[in-house]
Amino acid sequence: MQYLSAILPLFSGILFLCLGGTVFFLSKGRLRKVFLRFCFITFYWQLSWVVLFLLNSREYSDFICRIGYSGIIFLPLSGYETIIHYLKLPGKYIRVLYILCFGFLVSLWTTDLFIQGAHHYAFGYYPKAGILHAAYLAMVVFLVARNASLLLGVYRKETDNLNKNQLVFSFLAINIFSLSAVDYLLNYPLLVEKLNIQLYPFGVFFITSGVMVFILSHFMTLNLTLEKRVAEKTSQLKTYVRALEEAANIKKDFIANITHELRTPLTLIRGWTDYIISGELGKIPEHFLEIIHKVSLQTLNLTEKINELLKISKFDAGMGTLSLYRINIDDYIFQIVSSFRELTDRSGIELQYICELEIKDIFIDREKLKDILNNLIRNAYKFTEEGRISVTVSGRDGMIVIRVRDTGIGMSPELIQKAFQRFQQGDGSRTRQYEGTGLGLAIVKESVEMMHGRVTAESVETHWTCFTVEIPANLEILEPGRVVERRKKERRAPSQNYRYNERRKKDRRDTDLAGIDRRDIIKIAAFDKTLSSSGEVKKIEPPNSTACIIIAEDNPGIQEFLGRALKGYTLLMAPNGQAAWETIQHTRPDLIISDIMMPVMDGYSLLENIRLHKATTHIPVIMITSLTEQEDRIKSLQMGADDFLTKPFHHLELQARVKNVISVHKLEREKTRTEQLEVFLMVLASAIESKDQYTGGHVERVANFARDLARKANLSEDHVKDIYMGTIVHDVGKIGIKDEVLNKPGKLTDEEFEHIKEHPVIGKNLLSKLEIAPVAVSIAYNHQEKWDGTGYPRGIRREEIPIEARIATIADVWDAITSDRPYRTAIPIDKAIRIMNEERGKSFDPDLFDLFMDEEDKLYLRYINAQLFKEVS
Repeated sequence: MQYLSAILPLFSGILFLCLGGTVFFLSKGRLRKVFLRFCFITFYWQLSWVVLFLLNSREYSDFICRIGYSGIIFLPLSGYETIIHYLKLPGKYIRVLYILCFGFLVSLWTTDLFIQGAHHYAFGYYPKAGILHAAYLAMVVFLVARNASLLLGVYRKETDNLNKNQLVFSFLAINIFSLSAVDYLLNYPLLVEKLNIQLYPFGVFFITSGVMVFILSHFMTLNLTLEKRVAEKTSQLKTYVRALEEAANIKKDFIANITHELRTPLTLIRGWTDYIISGELGKIPEHFLEIIHKVSLQTLNLTEKINELLKISKFDAGMGTLSLYRINIDDYIFQIVSSFRELTDRSGIELQYICELEIKDIFIDREKLKDILNNLIRNAYKFTEEGRISVTVSGRDGMIVIRVRDTGIGMSPELIQKAFQRFQQGDGSRTRQYEGTGLGLAIVKESVEMMHGRVTAESVETHWTCFTVEIPANLEILEPGRVVERRKKERRAPSQNYRYNERRKKDRRDTDLAGIDRRDIIKIAAFDKTLSSSGEVKKIEPPNSTACIIIAEDNPGIQEFLGRALKGYTLLMAPNGQAAWETIQHTRPDLIISDIMMPVMDGYSLLENIRLHKATTHIPVIMITSLTEQEDRIKSLQMGADDFLTKPFHHLELQARVKNVISVHKLEREKTRTEQLEVFLMVLASAIESKDQYTGGHVERVANFARDLARKANLSEDHVKDIYMGTIVHDVGKIGIKDEVLNKPGKLTDEEFEHIKEHPVIGKNLLSKLEIAPVAVSIAYNHQEKWDGTGYPRGIRREEIPIEARIATIADVWDAITSDRPYRTAIPIDKAIRIMNEERGKSFDPDLFDLFMDEEDKLYLRYINAQLFKEVS
């Protein structure tokens, strides 16, 4: 019997231990630890009863009962703590209850107040309750009621049905588990005898049932959660689908609107230019008509690029549809290939067309086939300098096979892998030689795939390239809803101008001026070929050129526009950066204008070369490009560009920027020359002083006095600086005076004095060769003239004497009489002031003299001999 009694608690304990471990490893957060502790205590409790029932020994029953109750004491509290964490509520009473439980644990092992040994029942020994056991039961009842109250409170506030169901199952599981408290009646043998009922194994049954309800609730909740998430995701997906559909509709509307908005102005530009070219306005001057033709060509170029972008956008928006017409594919392709013959003949390239089809009447989308062939043949023409371009049409396994082969530059295996990607070009660098948007082959691929076909490329670098297009010959079966024309014979008479039965006799261009016809494609292809061809440096030299400009630009159209806009300048047009750099080596331009994206050498490399070489680092550079990223502008300026222009730009803006950059550069050069002149004049003045040993420091003091007096006379700062520089060399003419006369200690003879009087003329002749120093020339020539007209060399008087010379005269005489001379020592300051006053209105301008001798700031004392200054002070 005892073995049978032990099976139920063993099963219950193992079940709880597995449940706790599973929840711990599958869950996150603190709740898993609390729940694991609750399950372990339950397992511990049930295991102790297993041992108790299996031994069935009075000797060990009391000890085993105390071991079991050591866990049972904490079981209700652990369950309460689990509920608290599950509901995320504050843990009230937790500490108090733990203290109470530890009190029960102490009494369990130290007294018989909690249990009083074991009582023997039919199923085995079971603990007998003591006095404190009743208090413990009161705590259990309190915790059970508390758990139910908390669950009901949260349930009433919960609004989510899933969470409410979860709370209901939790409430059932906890209450079923609480019913296991019926086992506590077994602790009171007298009560059991009076009730005369068999209580065991009801408690174990309720424990196991509680676990089962918990597990069942978990799986039901999980199922409901998954259903809810699936419903939410389904709703989200429906919302996303509606949003995508709405976005697709918006995109379609946008493309329709942008197509209209872009094509309308293009139609007007095209219409008016064609109107003018056709002579509707009368005879147009040739030079004006030439410009109109250039505008017309660039309009075609722009129209084609916009059409390419719109086609790609329509593919993306799902607006690309098939329109299948029954055509003679041989005639149709022959017509397209033939339209390029004039172009290839002009370039010396052989153009071949071969059709090997037996059945030539098929259903196909004519516009898409035209796009495919035009792009492939243009591509071949662009990259082929000489040799042959062949177009072959054949059939194989129910497919129409079109091969376009050329003997051009070829492609590398890496390039073939990405050739059909959008905006991808053979050379995407800034130095690429061939222009283009990189959309042509992408349009080919999209068009071919829309017709259930495929396109491949083969190539050998520098030798040949072959594109193969395969299109099903039974498109009318694959896409029956896209067939526009089902009749086998054309009811209209065939056009005499075409090999195939085309409905229109006129080109589509006549009614769609924003469209591109075959003639337009030929013009554009010829223009693209011109862009990729290398050329020599061209020179434009007007009669009265104001500056020399080197232009590095590979686009002939931009070159011509710049040539027209920058009239008045000598222009050297280089087709790439390398040609421009070679031109710079033997020509020192006033300005360089460079594009960024050019073949051979790009604009950045050219700019770097200019700034790294000493001979060219001073040349100003304007970068001009169609790139709009801020990084390009910043990079150019950081590398040393003086200015930046972004295409498109107004010709007046170009002219203004060029003029400003050249002007600023000239000012900088003038500043540099002025600084160099200043150094030269200082060296020259030093040479003069070394010749006249008694005038050491004289020119520097005179220059300082003159500068300060000029400022006090409110002259401009530029004039003040010129006076300072000119006064430094006011005695430069003394270079031509004999040393024995210049340094004679005694009085000069009349002949010697006449010789001395020659130095102003000598100084003028010397300095006149410096065209940038007119003030210095004036001072050197006139500083010996006197206010009353008694001076030399010309004997001019009053305002006839330039003001810079009048200022220099006052400064020169004052320093001369207050300094040691070959024939005397410095005159005392008081006597010198009297001498100066006597010459007021005779030798000196009275107004300037009064400013110089003003007693308030005493300008005249600023630079005098130190010994004389001591005498004055």
